[in-house]
Amino acid sequence: MNWWARAWHVAVTPWPAERVFRVAGLCMITGGILVGTGAFGHPYDRHPPSPSEIVSSSYATWHVISALGFISLCVGFSGVTAFQMRVAGHLWSVDIAGLVLLIVGGTFQAAAQLADGLVFGTVASIVPRLFELNGPLFGGTPLSGLSSLAGISFASGSVFFGIGAIARGVLPRRGTSAVMAGAVLLAVPVQPSSPIPWWIVVAGAVLLGAGSSAIGQWLWRGGPRPSRLVPLPPVRDPQPPSDAESRTGQ
Repeated sequence: MNWWARAWHVAVTPWPAERVFRVAGLCMITGGILVGTGAFGHPYDRHPPSPSEIVSSSYATWHVISALGFISLCVGFSGVTAFQMRVAGHLWSVDIAGLVLLIVGGTFQAAAQLADGLVFGTVASIVPRLFELNGPLFGGTPLSGLSSLAGISFASGSVFFGIGAIARGVLPRRGTSAVMAGAVLLAVPVQPSSPIPWWIVVAGAVLLGAGSSAIGQWLWRGGPRPSRLVPLPPVRDPQPPSDAESRTGQ
């Protein structure tokens, strides 16, 4: 069997739950590293940047890296939520709300980052006035509104996700808390739109990356130790019928 046939066989063969959870853990690690690296390597310390900065190749590269990170995190959070459901046997409303908001916010974030990296540079080189701070895009509601919606949705989803995870006690608390704090910091508006410096967003991305990587590594290793799980009730063997029941049955 050649490599392509083997890869196709692995892809179409039904995966056991353990393999799905390991892939989810790997997606959490990959997404966390990419999001943190994308923000840390961002070439400019403000957002939105000037039209001359948008057309640079480094600006496009780091935004594409961040977009791939958010896509990977959406897959990872879905697997982590499924793992919690398997361990606890149920999901709370806060878990479902958190997952929906995370996927919506993460999808918007990925789309915005891809547009920033692959589309806006070309447009800015032709019509730079569109990307001025008080121009029709960054100064109006179309782009700024979508960017705010993406950040608020992802941050809210992370908070709901963290509340449910901490209350249940299955996931590592430090990693979950870092995800919550990092997503909130990542959503704040920064200079020149607000007085908040850019390093706050970088700190949020690094926290989010560290927390999601910790959760992903924990899930890759198999999740919680048996001593951390709620013990199931013992299975009792059926009792043999009594003599009276035996005579009645006869």
